[in-house]
Amino acid sequence: MAYHIEQVANTNDKCGEAPTWDAANNRVLWVDNESSFVHALSLDTGQVTRISTGLMVSGVALNTKGGYVFAGATGLHVWRGQDDYRTVISEFAGESLYFNDILADPSGRVYAGTLYWGGNGMEKFGKLYLVKPDGSAEIVDEGIELSNGLGFSPENRTLYYTDSSARRIYAYDVDTASGRLSNRRVFVQVPSDEGLPDGLTVDAEGFVWSAQWYGGQVVRYDPQGKVERRIAMPMMQVSSCLFGGPNLTDLYVTTAANSWEGPYAPPGYNFKAANIGGPLYRVRLDIQGKPDYAADL
Repeated sequence: MAYHIEQVANTNDKCGEAPTWDAANNRVLWVDNESSFVHALSLDTGQVTRISTGLMVSGVALNTKGGYVFAGATGLHVWRGQDDYRTVISEFAGESLYFNDILADPSGRVYAGTLYWGGNGMEKFGKLYLVKPDGSAEIVDEGIELSNGLGFSPENRTLYYTDSSARRIYAYDVDTASGRLSNRRVFVQVPSDEGLPDGLTVDAEGFVWSAQWYGGQVVRYDPQGKVERRIAMPMMQVSSCLFGGPNLTDLYVTTAANSWEGPYAPPGYNFKAANIGGPLYRVRLDIQGKPDYAADL
């Protein structure tokens, strides 16, 4: 199957991540977390602006009280403009919180995963937190190597959560009243001859779309975890994806220009390839996504 794939922003992101559809402003947000930039692409004008600099951001969510929720190396923040943000939580039980991807739930709570990686790999396991509108938090899972993409099934009863270096996407049962999780199981175990599962999104039919770092593709899995299709992308370090546009039928895909060398790449991977990554892409589809929820922080 042929796909219409277009480059919509040549921002040369060192590590593009966290695409977010802002329907109210008809724009797509995404981050370059290695450069501490947050970008916005206006669909009205086609222009790209840099709305935040200096604050390291890895995860983004809309916020019902205005602004956005930004998560990253210094915790979880409600952001309203350049240098105008309030920190909601930055540590828990004496541990500094280095967040990666985040996801708001229907009640305005935020799931936020932590990671702790250095030059020699994982320094300690991360956890998945549930942050409530009053700023309190609880741990809902732990023992995560490299916390990444999060997404809900259409009925919100299943949460999907990526552990990249373990090559797994987990599925959990969700108690929608409390937000607590149970029955963790492996939804997908990605084989070692493919890329690492990274950011993900879920469409209106309940299929999971997973970006593959090192894999140069986005993979769509059916609700049983079987591969339904693969979309080959022009860049190898494909980092995340999200549906946007007026009908939620455009898949926005982030990539990363800084080659992340390590033992997790598939056999024969070329860390010096010319097409490592950097731009933001859009894939036109006849499949509809579903809107993400907004936090209430």
